Amino acid sequence: MKNNIVPLNSNDHLRMCVTESKDYRRFADQQLIPVVFHEFHQLATEFPLVFVKNSETGQFIPVAMMGVKNDLNLYCQTSEWPAMIKPKGFNNAPLSLVKTSQESDNVLICVDTASPLVTEVSENAQRLFNDDKEQSDYLKKRTQALLEIAAFNEQTGNICQLLASKSLFTAKQLTIKLAESQQPINIDGIYVVDEQALNQLSNEEFLSLKENGLLPLIYAHLVSLQQISRLIEKQNNYDLTH
Repeated sequence: MKNNIVPLNSNDHLRMCVTESKDYRRFADQQLIPVVFHEFHQLATEFPLVFVKNSETGQFIPVAMMGVKNDLNLYCQTSEWPAMIKPKGFNNAPLSLVKTSQESDNVLICVDTASPLVTEVSENAQRLFNDDKEQSDYLKKRTQALLEIAAFNEQTGNICQLLASKSLFTAKQLTIKLAESQQPINIDGIYVVDEQALNQLSNEEFLSLKENGLLPLIYAHLVSLQQISRLIEKQNNYDLTH
């Protein structure tokens, strides 16, 4: 289904409602899910958190690995979310923020009218506007969450730039051996924080990371790499039934 993202307004969307859903199958073919540093501590208990590089901008982006095979998200194959935690961005749909221009910080609240989460008035749905054309409390809450995520994304980008400026990222090829396959899977294009480079920082640089609260985030990232074994187990179980 194609998206149809349009600016939200009370004239065209007065009776529009949205429903909440834990069905995230729209991410079923996305092996890597972008995340923000502010959720690293929670996500590190379930997912390997690594970095990828934007081929156009050269910027590093933190992602949660949810699969070991291309185009397969092991967590989003059924309508029920199987984990205790999930990325903040999973709950954005069908709403989003879009900048009015590249040079401006002004944003529009948009809605994907083609989303299955969009509906007419029903018992379990939330209206976006009241009859007086004012934003509903629900829409205000959702807008605040979108603004918060947008701020987190900007801060995450700044942190990645800082770590990159200190040459702390290193490319890492992940080699995965699955039960049903003779040949291992090599996952390329992944970056991690280089512990050796981290330890070789000057006392001043290391203290700067500490004072800015970045060391716990870095260590959460490094500890999360142990969750790769969880993904391998989930992939082996998936292969037995598919």
